[in-house]
Amino acid sequence: MDDFQSQRQLICDIGRRMYDRHFCAANEGNISIRLNDELVLCTPTLHCKGYMKPSDLCIVDMEGTQLHGERKRTSEVLLHLRIYRERPDVDSVVHCHPPHVTAFAIVGEPIPMSVLPEPEVFLGEVPTAPYVLPGTQEFADSIVPFVSKSSVIVLSNHGVVSYDLGLEKTYWLTEILDSYCRILINSRALGDLRRFTPNEAAELLDLRVRWGFSDPRSEMDLAAEDVGNHAVFRSTWQAAGLNQKAFKVKQL
Repeated sequence: MDDFQSQRQLICDIGRRMYDRHFCAANEGNISIRLNDELVLCTPTLHCKGYMKPSDLCIVDMEGTQLHGERKRTSEVLLHLRIYRERPDVDSVVHCHPPHVTAFAIVGEPIPMSVLPEPEVFLGEVPTAPYVLPGTQEFADSIVPFVSKSSVIVLSNHGVVSYDLGLEKTYWLTEILDSYCRILINSRALGDLRRFTPNEAAELLDLRVRWGFSDPRSEMDLAAEDVGNHAVFRSTWQAAGLNQKAFKVKQL
């Protein structure tokens, strides 16, 4: 019971941090924790994430049926449940609309690689899923091509979803990505990006793997010059309407 209470409080604490950082305005955003193989604790709909109380949270089964909670569960819990079904190793999901990441999502700009060490190590290559009407099963299914190859996905014309083991770590992924996107946007006023050399990019991928992060690039037979050039998700760009305009990189 103490663990359940701490999980409920943690969701409220993360919701407050999201709201304070302007990652979710008004009643936007949603958070969940997998309690066991059958139950998920999630945030309610139409309620500000910055002012949630533990008693506001809901419990649903893996089909999305609400089993407990005075408030109605978030309509986007279907997205969370699809991630849990695809990733048994994941126990938490955060979805919100961080302004700098979302700027990339609404102009169709892929997230650049080989610029800063932290995103390379903690995020790897970040995919962008095509736009689908939020709250639908089709929306939940839209992340399937990406969910096993990354722990954070940009949602076209919408926002971002992150997922991992431990809610604090899951939230960090979103915070790291938005900070990175803010730096990228600021850099546009100063000049062109200085990118890592192929060997430097390969070194960071090696560090990422040694620190225990899975990365599909480590299983691909890549030349060093291809490691930092969107080798995993470039083939998905057309479906998502992505086009390198502000931050161009070397073509494969």
